[in-house]
Amino acid sequence: MALITNATTVWSDPVTLAEDEIWQARQGSVFLTTTDGPVATDGIALALRDGLRLTAGTELRYRKEGPTAAVIVREVM
Repeated sequence: MALITNATTVWSDPVTLAEDEIWQARQGSVFLTTTDGPVATDGIALALRDGLRLTAGTELRYRKEGPTAAVIVREVM
């Protein structure tokens, strides 16, 4: 398990998954996108405890929503 605790309101650099993973919003609200060059309104919203299964080879970016700190957990399948 890996935790992402440094999410900001700006899209992250791309992350390419080496294995299938589940990403879950552990704290706060986050957005995930596979869009290259996303704008602020792109992405899939994950609220507290929502999760999404992503396949190996997926390139995605993440960002938090609002002033509350966000924590994302990555769990390899």
